[in-house]
Amino acid sequence: MQSSFAGNRASYLILSVALLIPLARFYWPAGDGLDVTGHPVGRDFINMWVAPQLAFGGALSDLFDLQAYHTAIGRLFGHSLPFHNWSYPPTTLLISWPLTLLSYFWALAFWTLGAFAVFAAIVLSQVAPEQRRFALLALSLAPACLINTIGGQNGFLTAALMIGAVLSIDRRPILAGFLFGILTFKPHLGLVVPFALLALGAWRVIIVAFITAILFAAASIAVLGVDAWQLFFRETGSYQLVIITSFDGFYTCMMASVLAAARTFGLSYQAALAIQIAVAVFVLVTACWAIRQTSDPVWRIAILATATPLVTPYAFNYDLTAVAAVLVWRLAGVLPSDRRWDFTCLLAWLAPTAMMPLNVVGLGLTPFLQGAIFWMVVATIRSETATSRDPAPAP
Repeated sequence: MQSSFAGNRASYLILSVALLIPLARFYWPAGDGLDVTGHPVGRDFINMWVAPQLAFGGALSDLFDLQAYHTAIGRLFGHSLPFHNWSYPPTTLLISWPLTLLSYFWALAFWTLGAFAVFAAIVLSQVAPEQRRFALLALSLAPACLINTIGGQNGFLTAALMIGAVLSIDRRPILAGFLFGILTFKPHLGLVVPFALLALGAWRVIIVAFITAILFAAASIAVLGVDAWQLFFRETGSYQLVIITSFDGFYTCMMASVLAAARTFGLSYQAALAIQIAVAVFVLVTACWAIRQTSDPVWRIAILATATPLVTPYAFNYDLTAVAAVLVWRLAGVLPSDRRWDFTCLLAWLAPTAMMPLNVVGLGLTPFLQGAIFWMVVATIRSETATSRDPAPAP
């Protein structure tokens, strides 16, 4: 049993290392701060570094003008760059502003390594000391984490906020509410949160999260003006809707939502949206039931982490870092490991990278795997709940 468990863990690491080869070929630095495709090393981090310079430098409107923004990122980086767009609410600018105090590559290093360190520390806090070395290695090599590392994305930060908040719900509700409030800088990743908190009756958390979110938005208005939000809703909102409805471009191969999967199979936007809504409603109801059945914060995190990519229509492979944490906990013995789910969990582990070529050829299978992992979590909780309610055998 132990040897098969060790072999199972080794397969995760070996396949993760194998995935580094195609990733390296695609993202390999080619000189002058660019990779082989002409993007800046760190890819999407260019948004986090350029946008606050424009917003706090008197050029806020350039964030919401695609051509002006394209010109600005090339000017500030020092090279003409491929197309990027700013897609975040104004509160994100308050988070990313300190990064502008550093040069691009120092800021990228601080952003990536610093956020990963916080994320890893939170995840490892639930792992037995003798398992932490393996857990850290697995977390470092998890495909979802590799995508964040090479892509300069914010998955480490969002996962740290969500996991840290759930761990704090019972013992530190004010901290939990504060972390959930800050998570609103990516609101589509918090769609399950209010329903889960209502199901738990976590009123202090809800109140603090609401107040934090309001103050967070108010701070952005005080610093940047109300125009920032008006432009965000009018320009960014409409452009993001076009992105989802048109479903055309490189970004589609990185989308992990039910809606995106349906589009890869050739369904219309309306049909895909209908499927997305149906799945989201079922998952929300199921998640709210499941989260009421357990007081274990790790299981609660597993529920939220696996439910979120199924509920939001706007999920990407770099948003799956919290799911990677759940799978690492399973490998490290924090969560029980039913061998019937081993192969499915391995496929879900590889999905953030494997989904890119699969989406291109019209096989958006990632939500099926995410759905299976969600059901594994719910089924395990249901089984443990039923067992705990069985009467003890008579003496």
